Amino acid sequence: MPNTKAVGVAFSDPELVAGTTITGATITGATLDSTTKVLSNIFSGYSESQQGATIATTTGGTNDVFVIVASAGVLTTALFSGVDALATSDTNYITFSITNLGQAGAGSAAMLAATDANTTKATGGSAIVANGKRTLTLNGTAANLVVADGDRLRIRATVSGTLANTVTFPVYNLEFSVS
Repeated sequence: MPNTKAVGVAFSDPELVAGTTITGATITGATLDSTTKVLSNIFSGYSESQQGATIATTTGGTNDVFVIVASAGVLTTALFSGVDALATSDTNYITFSITNLGQAGAGSAAMLAATDANTTKATGGSAIVANGKRTLTLNGTAANLVVADGDRLRIRATVSGTLANTVTFPVYNLEFSVS
């Protein structure tokens, strides 16, 4: 079928415009509903990456990074990476946590498991490999992993004891499936 559009306009037959049905879902204005996102190859998930401030060596220090959720869904993966290596220690370690604060900032759903797996402890945790990717352990309660469009997530690295060194350029990557 020939392109009947003016020069510079991409071929599109049929056009996707407001009211067009795709696999039983509808485009309303410029917004695809969640059914369309799941059933099409347009949008089935997304990720959010944030870089935090250097994780200092000081005891009791909290290093927070915040993410605003772009679309309703479910947290499927949480990753961490830092430029510096950090050895394991049962005395001097980092604990990672993610809390869904909701849209009003008062939420308290723990999205990571509150276990040593999310620490740099020698017993149950693991060291940080320089520039390596570390997968954090998600909470086993499915309801704690559900997010709404606009939720604010607090990613926290809490220092216990005095770390052997700082961890610079910490990056967190959260992956979500669309619901």
